[in-house]
Amino acid sequence: MSAGEQTHGPGRELHLPSTVRVAVREAIVNLLANAGLAADRPGRSLMLELIHDNLGFPLTLSEHATGRDQLIDVVNACARADGGMHALDQAVRMLRPGSPESELLHRLVHEPRMHDLLPDSELSWLRSVLRGFTPSRLGILVRRAASPATCPAADPGDAWEAFCLLTELNTPAHGLPPALAFVELVAAKCARPLGDELREWNTWQARRVQGEARLRELRTEREHNGGGELRLHLVIMVEPDGIDPDRHVVSHWRQEDPQEWPPARGGIATIRGADLEYHVDQLIVDAERAWSEYREEVALEFVLPRALVNLPVHRWCKEHETGDPRPLFLDYPIVIRSLERMFSRQWHRAWRIRWEAMSGNPSAERVYYCSPQDTAGRHRLDAILSDGKWLMMVLAGPPPTRPRPGGDEMATGLRSGIPVLLWHPDAATDVLHEVVAWLLDGGGLGDLPARTQDSRRAAFREVTNPVDLRIARDLVVLWDDPSRLLFLDEGPYLPDAMREDSDERGRAS
Repeated sequence: MSAGEQTHGPGRELHLPSTVRVAVREAIVNLLANAGLAADRPGRSLMLELIHDNLGFPLTLSEHATGRDQLIDVVNACARADGGMHALDQAVRMLRPGSPESELLHRLVHEPRMHDLLPDSELSWLRSVLRGFTPSRLGILVRRAASPATCPAADPGDAWEAFCLLTELNTPAHGLPPALAFVELVAAKCARPLGDELREWNTWQARRVQGEARLRELRTEREHNGGGELRLHLVIMVEPDGIDPDRHVVSHWRQEDPQEWPPARGGIATIRGADLEYHVDQLIVDAERAWSEYREEVALEFVLPRALVNLPVHRWCKEHETGDPRPLFLDYPIVIRSLERMFSRQWHRAWRIRWEAMSGNPSAERVYYCSPQDTAGRHRLDAILSDGKWLMMVLAGPPPTRPRPGGDEMATGLRSGIPVLLWHPDAATDVLHEVVAWLLDGGGLGDLPARTQDSRRAAFREVTNPVDLRIARDLVVLWDDPSRLLFLDEGPYLPDAMREDSDERGRAS
């Protein structure tokens, strides 16, 4: 563990001695005492002479009644002196060459690990609790505690083994070692009183290593995420094949942890148009098998280019192999997302501003209903949507596969940052507006995907409603969250046309 106070590389010293943490100094005092230097006055005096020789000047020390108190004074004086900890390291290496204590002291000075900073009694108690305990989704807890770049490659067998693996990782700048972040996550999996005991233990250890602030933040984050709003997402991207118009390229991203984004891309396949629904069916069934032990809700999203936004994904079914396929909307809120906007970074600032505005005030009064007159004049709709009041658009009709320059509803909405677009393939304007107003009544924009799903279910049940919900089955909801962008393994994905343009610019530079 890098305690944040060391400088890296052999022979380098702590140039900011005040940052030598109490936990490091405590561990060094314990090590020296266990090596017999608390009781061995002559040995302690010799160590001090060597420290002074290595420093080139004497430390200012006080006389103490006990040998341990004298060691504390020596270690604290070394921590305050420029080069002092390095001098201590060299002195012990000369006193006890090749000994385990000299090797451990060297690591504590230059690269202390979490395991080295905790007293044996503390580790013994934690071992008794974690050994043999395997919380659900242990691998996810380990990845969440460690940053993705430093996550241990080994697959731990139980929580104690996971803790030990995480003690080898560096401490982030915020000061909470990954091993203690892991204990906090495990505590959340335990019932009382054990969960409370683990949290109390963790509070003391975080104080020891000066990671209390980050621990408080972590607990606050968990409280905010404890309201049942977490979802797992399966995101499926469909693109036309660049050569065969009857084929489509399908990629997918499946979340394994609702608190982590982005997940890794799950794969890519080229599928005939007639087989698209069946391929998506298999992706969903595979996801449900992987999620069999989860309790979170699931959301299904389709990332589509302009040419495919009218693909009827909301009518598709799953489990065709059973002979009784089940409509997707019975189990998932289904939305689409814009491929062009996701990878057009020049649109993202406006997009994020409107999304944040919607999070703060999702009022139904912030919906703009388009009319044919809006596209009669060039850039008339651009001017209307430049008002930050608007957060959702109801299109006058389904968008054509190719945009109309200067007067295209969908293109204008995307470029203006409108995060939510809705349309219907053939509903009359007044009926569509009535249904939308009913969907937004009470919950506003924030509940639109779930309310749309409920309306589709209600239409099947022939529930009596004040509006005609039969049109709800073909409503298309483009619901775009800018915080969940997609990435391929090598970085942000670019559609072929954009990638070629980027390559040209790269060659030109």
